Amino acid sequence: MLKYFFSLLLACFCVKNAQALQPLNIGAIFFENELDLERTFIATVESINAARETNFKLLPLIRRVSETDGSLILQREVCDLIDNSVVAIFGPSSKADSDIVSVICNATGIPHIEFDISQEETGEEKINHQMTLSVFPAQLILSKAYSDIVHSNGWRKFTIVYDADDPKAPTRLQDLLQLRDIHNDVVRVRQFRRGDEYRVMWKSIKGERRVVLDCEPDLLIDLLNSSIPFDLTGQFNNLLLTNLEAHNANLEVLRDNETFALNITAARLKMNGNFYNTNPWQQASLYNLDELPEQPMRTLLHDLLYDAVNLFTNALRNVSYSYQIRPPRVRCDFSEYGRRQPWAMGRYIHRVMLATSGVNNTDYRTSDLQFGEDGQRINFGIEIFEPLDNYGIAFWDTKGQIVPQHVVVSNLKKLRYRVATRIGEPYFMEIPEMVEQNVTGNERYEGYAVDLIKELAERMNFEYIFVPVADQQYGKYDPTTKQWNGIIGEIINNDAHMGICDLTITQARRTAVDFTVPFMQLGVSILAYEQTVEPKALAFLDPFRAEVWIYVLIAIFVISFLFVVSARIAEDEWENPHPCNKDPELLENKWGLFNTFYLTAASIMQAGCDMLPKSAPFRTFTAMWWIIAVIIPNSYTANLAAFLTSSKMVNSITDLKSLVDQNEVKFGTLKGGSTYNFFSESNETVYRLAFEMMKNAEVSAYTKDNKEGVERVLSKAGKYMFLMETTSLEYNIERHCELRMVGEKFGEKHYAIAVPFGAEYRYNLSVNILKLSETGKLFEMKNKWWKNKDGACEKNDDGDSSAMGFAEVRGIFYTLFLGLFAAYFLGICEFLMHVHSRASEEKLRFKEVFVNEMRFVLRIWNNRKPVSCTPTASLSASSRRSSNRTIKSSKKKNSRQSSSSSKELAELASIKVKKNGRVVKEDDV
Repeated sequence: MLKYFFSLLLACFCVKNAQALQPLNIGAIFFENELDLERTFIATVESINAARETNFKLLPLIRRVSETDGSLILQREVCDLIDNSVVAIFGPSSKADSDIVSVICNATGIPHIEFDISQEETGEEKINHQMTLSVFPAQLILSKAYSDIVHSNGWRKFTIVYDADDPKAPTRLQDLLQLRDIHNDVVRVRQFRRGDEYRVMWKSIKGERRVVLDCEPDLLIDLLNSSIPFDLTGQFNNLLLTNLEAHNANLEVLRDNETFALNITAARLKMNGNFYNTNPWQQASLYNLDELPEQPMRTLLHDLLYDAVNLFTNALRNVSYSYQIRPPRVRCDFSEYGRRQPWAMGRYIHRVMLATSGVNNTDYRTSDLQFGEDGQRINFGIEIFEPLDNYGIAFWDTKGQIVPQHVVVSNLKKLRYRVATRIGEPYFMEIPEMVEQNVTGNERYEGYAVDLIKELAERMNFEYIFVPVADQQYGKYDPTTKQWNGIIGEIINNDAHMGICDLTITQARRTAVDFTVPFMQLGVSILAYEQTVEPKALAFLDPFRAEVWIYVLIAIFVISFLFVVSARIAEDEWENPHPCNKDPELLENKWGLFNTFYLTAASIMQAGCDMLPKSAPFRTFTAMWWIIAVIIPNSYTANLAAFLTSSKMVNSITDLKSLVDQNEVKFGTLKGGSTYNFFSESNETVYRLAFEMMKNAEVSAYTKDNKEGVERVLSKAGKYMFLMETTSLEYNIERHCELRMVGEKFGEKHYAIAVPFGAEYRYNLSVNILKLSETGKLFEMKNKWWKNKDGACEKNDDGDSSAMGFAEVRGIFYTLFLGLFAAYFLGICEFLMHVHSRASEEKLRFKEVFVNEMRFVLRIWNNRKPVSCTPTASLSASSRRSSNRTIKSSKKKNSRQSSSSSKELAELASIKVKKNGRVVKEDDV
């Protein structure tokens, strides 16, 4: 019984409180075709009343108007609501072309809450709209949001398309349209009107890869379908939808269309909770309504109207805690007689609403609800999402921050990239066999870049097609046309998704495109012709001219003969042939022609001689010859060193500085390439001087490609040098043995893959390039394409470039071999004559003596030789042989004394006698 008693007591208390709730009228103005909004308004009010969290009860008063009604009708309806003592007025939507509601509310002090987009107010309008508050995001802040999204995507070139009949579109796109005024060449604007032939508009921007589209959701399908024939819906096209209702455009019908493969991103107001994935009309409890037979489409206005009613209710409840709220007693009479003071409590409620913060407040559907002093909503969040599959990508806030969402999306479509490149060894080359067979596609090409893209495609699971640029240029900006050419131009114009070849990262190019991490590091160096002169066999004779050698040889023979004459007239040069015999019968003079020639040659060769003159005249003559013998070898040595140095240094160019310090050898580089820009933009003295010399050359020093530069170096044979990147330089040196690199590399550079700004695949490309580098795959690919398959050139890599090789000194060895041949030829002849003589003397066969002599010759360890070949040879034969040898020896000595006849020598010997230790004639005895 006690339990039932307390239940009855609680029920009576609740009934009493219900009867005590103060009724407050709130008004709303809707157009006749906005029944869904009207139901939302009623449902929201009823849900608030049902919650019983306030000490008042809201009574909705609704007035309907037609789109054709003017401001007078609106004024009448507003005044009717005010006459019914409403404490707030909601609406109308943006279809109203008059601000009469705001003006009347401002005059009467009735709070006015807008839930739809409104025109940007001027200074005078703000004075008359002081009681108006809008929960729709401010247009200028929305404009900033769209601009931030475009910049975060890296769009530098795009087209803005919007409805010319929408007067609010220019304000909503203000920041983007300002870019058009600054960069008219890269930001274009196109307008359309409902019911136009949209294909005309799309045709004017055919091929555009990035489009910002602002239109009503019901026009999206027709607009996008009409753009398909103009290459605007391809796989790598990008579309940004700025209408906050784009999620209601039913774009899912385009998901399975193969021709509709572009990347779409859209913006919508950020919600508290997962409201975009549920239909509130299907959840009747949300609005406290029964399920309707036909569920209306949920729009942003439903949520904003819900927030507007709850915003006012929360402010009213907060005020009711401190003050008793009485219905306003104001009249919509602006004559002097009927004018009354505005409702003071209304202005206070308005200030409370302005101070309300919806940040982290789940009472509201939209997030971050906050207002400025003029009643405009200045804080809100934007969700960037993909409308086809309805998943979020990132969140934008009014601070300009874009925070990505961590979502996992299964993409079954295999990407197909267009890769811009240029033909150039060894990065990208046509296969001759494929060209002859007219093969098209990727199978037609080979090279380092082909292998690199193939590796990346396997790792990242994408398809690709190579697109060689028509102008064969890397990418240079033309200030006249304000356009980029080459590979960079293809990427900027969205005709390619990436660019690869020997493409250098430069500051100018970084302003137009983005780059991955480098896949190759390099520098700049000088390509020169290897001016090697084949050494002559008699190169050791080059320090002296031919006439000098002739004079030296003549001098040797003449001096040798004069030495003989000088020795013969000098008494001190006549000597006793047998020192043990104190009284010789004959004197001999050792300075025959052979000995004097040996003395002369040994002196000039600085070899020394064991025979020296004794007489003063002869010594004086010899000393004078020695002076010449000192000068000649030393002059030869000095000239030989200079000759070797000059032969090794074909020219004196060892680096860039020595190259610019001379005028004989011309040099150049690739026109418009990164090396050209490096010299043209450098402030280094040597680099600037080099650029000026190339610029002012009589014959153009520039080439259209590296191949032309290499051919010019080869054809000029040392009169032209080419400044090029070291990777290409190494490749050409490997295949042309006549080429060499001069000096060290300078100006560090990097090759990388160029991609458009904001390309989402750039990060994956960079990561996989680093993986290829870490695993050594990049090094393997470089060796594959840089090493000459036909065999590398043989380079002399000796440390000392001035060292002489065999080619320079082979003439000396030739002379030695000739001397050895002559010596051994004479020795063999003498040996054979000796064998023949012994065979005759000992009466043996020639073969027997020859064999015995050769056997002894080959026994190099035996230094003793028997006199006779047979042990039984007679002593007389030996004595006779010894006597004959003595006679022969005496004859040889006498023959070397003079060139006179044997008869004169005999007479001279017969008349000479020795007296008192000196040689005198016979008549003097």
